[in-house]
Amino acid sequence: MHTLPDAGRRPAALSVLVLAIALWMSVPLRLLIPGSELDFGFTLDNAIFVIENAAMAGTVVLAVGSAAVRGRRVLTGAVVVVGVHLLFQLGTAAVQLMKGAPPELILGTLAGILVLLLALAGVLLARLMRDPTTARRAGLVVALVGAVIHTLWTNVLLPLVAVLPYGGPAPGWIWSLLLTMALSLLVVAAVALCGWAAPTTRRIGALLAAVVGILGIVAGSRAIAAIGGVYGAVQIVQGLITLAAVPLAVVAGRRLAAARRTGAGSGSLTARS
Repeated sequence: MHTLPDAGRRPAALSVLVLAIALWMSVPLRLLIPGSELDFGFTLDNAIFVIENAAMAGTVVLAVGSAAVRGRRVLTGAVVVVGVHLLFQLGTAAVQLMKGAPPELILGTLAGILVLLLALAGVLLARLMRDPTTARRAGLVVALVGAVIHTLWTNVLLPLVAVLPYGGPAPGWIWSLLLTMALSLLVVAAVALCGWAAPTTRRIGALLAAVVGILGIVAGSRAIAAIGGVYGAVQIVQGLITLAAVPLAVVAGRRLAAARRTGAGSGSLTARS
């Protein structure tokens, strides 16, 4: 695997990992929803079903970020994580088909399988293609397609499908769904930009991560009063983890910029001599 020069690859990879961990915090948030009691039966509260769906966003973001960074270790880790998640999703689909789950649940699981297949394909393209520039671009585009499909399905299409039998969405509810979708896309954009090897994109990615982290802390502060202290505290922790990616992305951008300036200066001296 040939890699492109990137003096800030390590902090960029760490920023991607931190953002993925922040999204995986959706798992404890889902488990802390009041009235949620998990089981291992053929129900919507099946522990494996709940966890794998709550963890989907973090897995997809890891794939996007690893394709953007295109480092050996982060790509290898992403292949393992996405592959294992895909196996669980395939097992869920098999159980649902055998036991006759409602069509909307089967459709949701199949959509998750499609998303994970695209994420895995993106990571593998970034890892296996010979030309490093083509590999990075192709892998990132494919992984981003999976991320966009996941965001649209989870935040807009799935809620709409769920309420159609009950007369459709309430007035104004669609705007709430669109806002949630926009915030999810913001995270995807942040991880892609933090990983991409350009000083400007990493600075923009850091800014987007800061916005998402601050919004998460504000939402957690409000949730403490509305839902409960533990749930709100975990949401605040999620926001703080997101903010931890900001200095890493800034450092990654600065190191890359400094290396490029040094390289340009060396090239000028060589040309003069």
